[in-house]
Amino acid sequence: MPRVAERVAPYGTRTIAYAVERKKRLKNTYIEVDKEGVLIRTNEQTSDEELEAYIIKKASWIGKHLQGYKARNDEELVTGSRLYYLGRSYYVELNHREVDEVSVAFVHAKFTIEAPLNVSQMALQQAVDTFYKEKAMKKIDPLVKKWSKLMEVDPEYVGYRKAEKRWGSCSPSNRISFNYHLMKLSSSLIEYVVIHELAHIRHKNHSKDFWAEVKRFLPEYRSKDEKIKGFEKLF
Repeated sequence: MPRVAERVAPYGTRTIAYAVERKKRLKNTYIEVDKEGVLIRTNEQTSDEELEAYIIKKASWIGKHLQGYKARNDEELVTGSRLYYLGRSYYVELNHREVDEVSVAFVHAKFTIEAPLNVSQMALQQAVDTFYKEKAMKKIDPLVKKWSKLMEVDPEYVGYRKAEKRWGSCSPSNRISFNYHLMKLSSSLIEYVVIHELAHIRHKNHSKDFWAEVKRFLPEYRSKDEKIKGFEKLF
């Protein structure tokens, strides 16, 4: 989420911190709430006073969404937790053993995690991240090879990293990076992201030509895009 201007609006005895992003083409004002905070997107004509009044008007709604993200971020990984994998949420069984490191396995429709007795939450999350990264490489590399050939493009590099907002990116030099948390999405949505990023090799922005390129290989791309937005609200 871009951060252009930081502001604070009063909310009872508290305050709401928010960022402002202005774009000429926007006709209305929109509020987005995610893990990083509150973003208000608007045009260049809306005054700061109008923005603050809008934030105050929506304060209750914003507060509920911020609390929801906080609860998810604060949730510990324990037996009974749920982890997403290939579009579905699965039960977690955490077993503390006399072992040296954390191991994560997905067997019989559940996650089994073996961990040292005094393991930290950070170590558990790092192990889960490693699981997602390894699975992402095995699943996405063949998709990149398949669609690169069909789309007649050649990425300079394909890498994997953890990102808060982006599922993937394509640099000016055609280096593609995928968020390995893509493994939380269904297979069809993962394939859509691969096609999306490969299309950026020819078109670096989200122009009409870019979307025409995506549509050429995935006519139902709009429904995929909407489904991804729905998943983003869960993580």
